[in-house]
Amino acid sequence: MTLAFSNNEETRKKIVDTSAKIQEVLLLLLTDNDDLRNSLNKEAAERARETADLRDRLEKECGDLRDRLAKEIQERKADRDNLQNQINTNAANGDKSSDELREMIKQEREERKDQADNMDKHFSAENEARKKNLDDVNEWIGVENAKRQKEAEELRERMEREKRELQEFIDKDNKRMADKIDAENEERQRQEEEMKKRLKDAQEASENGTIQLYKKMQGENLAREAEIAELRARLNKEKAELAAQMEKEKEEMREKMEKENQDLREKLAGESNLLKGNIDQNQNHATKRINELAEKLAGMIKGGDIAIKDLTARMLKENELLRSLMSQPLSIYFDAFRTEDYDVGGEEYLTFAGTRSNLGGGMDAKSGVFTVPQAGAYMFTIHICTHDMKKGLLSIRCNGNELASFYDQNHDSNHKNSMAGQSIVAELAEGDRVQVYMYTHTGLMDKKSNWFTHFIGMFLRPKDFMVGVESSLDTPAITNGH
Repeated sequence: MTLAFSNNEETRKKIVDTSAKIQEVLLLLLTDNDDLRNSLNKEAAERARETADLRDRLEKECGDLRDRLAKEIQERKADRDNLQNQINTNAANGDKSSDELREMIKQEREERKDQADNMDKHFSAENEARKKNLDDVNEWIGVENAKRQKEAEELRERMEREKRELQEFIDKDNKRMADKIDAENEERQRQEEEMKKRLKDAQEASENGTIQLYKKMQGENLAREAEIAELRARLNKEKAELAAQMEKEKEEMREKMEKENQDLREKLAGESNLLKGNIDQNQNHATKRINELAEKLAGMIKGGDIAIKDLTARMLKENELLRSLMSQPLSIYFDAFRTEDYDVGGEEYLTFAGTRSNLGGGMDAKSGVFTVPQAGAYMFTIHICTHDMKKGLLSIRCNGNELASFYDQNHDSNHKNSMAGQSIVAELAEGDRVQVYMYTHTGLMDKKSNWFTHFIGMFLRPKDFMVGVESSLDTPAITNGH
C-alpha cells in the first residue's frame, strides 16, 4: 500500500513537472510569436515609409524636370526674340553683316541642337538611374521576403518538434502570417507598377517636349533665313533702283545741256545770218554782238560743265556715305568662352579659354579684357551656369567702374545648377577696358564639351553717328535720345 502510494506520488509529481515544462514552452513560443509579429509590423511600417519617401522623391524630381524644361523653353523664346530684334536692327547694314549674322545663326542652331542632344542624354541617364534604383528595391524586397519565409518555416519546424499538441495553433498562425506577407507583396508590386508607369509617362513627355522644341527651333531658324534672304533681295533691289535713278538723272542733265547748247547754236546761227545780211551797214556793231554772244555761249557751256561736275561729285559723295554707313556698325564683335569649372571663390576678374570670333581684335581671352578699338555704342551680353552648391554674383565693369550686375543663389532647397545672364548697351571711348568681375563664393560650371559661359560684345554704331550728314542728305541727324 505504501509502495503504490509512493508510485502515485512520483507519477503525480512527474505530471506536474511535465505540465510546468509545457507551460514554459508555450509561454516561450507565445513570446517569440509576439516578437516576430512586432518585428513584421515594424518592417511593414518601414517599407510603407520608404515607399512614400520614394514616391515623394520621384514626384519632386519629375516636377524639377518639368520646371527646368519650362525654364529652358522660356529662355529659348527670349533668345529668339533678342535675335529677331538684332536682325531687324542690323538688316540694313549690308551683305557683309548679313553673312556674318547668318553664320551666327548657323552656330546658334548647332549649339541649340547640341544642347537638345545633351538634355536628351541627361534625361535618359536619369531615367536609367531611376529604373536601376527600382530594380535594387525589388531585389531587396525579394531577399527580405525570402528571409522572412525561411524564418517562419524554421519557427514552424521548431514548434512541431517541441510539442505536437500545438500544431493546429501554429499552422493557423503561420497561415495568417503568410497571407499578410503575400498581401504586402501584392501591395508592393502594385505600387512598383504604378511607379514604373509614372516614370515611363514622364520619360515619354520629356522626349516629346524635346522633339517639339527642336522642331520649333528648326522652323524658327528657317524663317530667319528666309527673312534674311528677303532683306538681302530688298537691299539689292534698292541699290539697283538708286543706281538706275542716278543714271537717269545724269542722262536727263546731259540731254538738257545738249538741248540748250543746240538752241544756242541755232540762235547763234540765226543771228550770224542776220549779221551777215547787215554786215556792210553795221560791221562794228555786228562784231561786238558776236563777241558778246560768244562769251555768253562760253559761259553757259562752262556753267553746264560745272553743274554736271557738281552733280557727279554729289552722287559720288552720297554713294561713299552709304558705303561708309553700311560698313561701320557690327564691324567689331567677339564671343569669348570657358572650357573648365571655376570654384575657387571669386574676388577677381574672369578669364576665358578662347574666342569663337574676335573681329577687330579687341578681346584678349587670357586676361578677359576687351579694349575698345573705336569710340561708339557697344552691346555686351554675359551668360553663366552656377557650379554645384555655389552662387553666381558677377558684374560688368568699364575701367574698373561697375556698369551692370547679376546674381543667382539660394540653392539649398534643390542642390542644382541654373543659368543666369545680363545684357547692357554702353557709350564707350576708344581705349576703354571692359571686363567681368566675380565676387566672393562665386562658382561657374564649364566642361570640355559643354561651354556654358559666354561673354559677347558687338559694335552697334560709331560716335557722332550721322552727325554732319544732314547738309548732303537734307535729313536731321540721328541722336542717342539724351
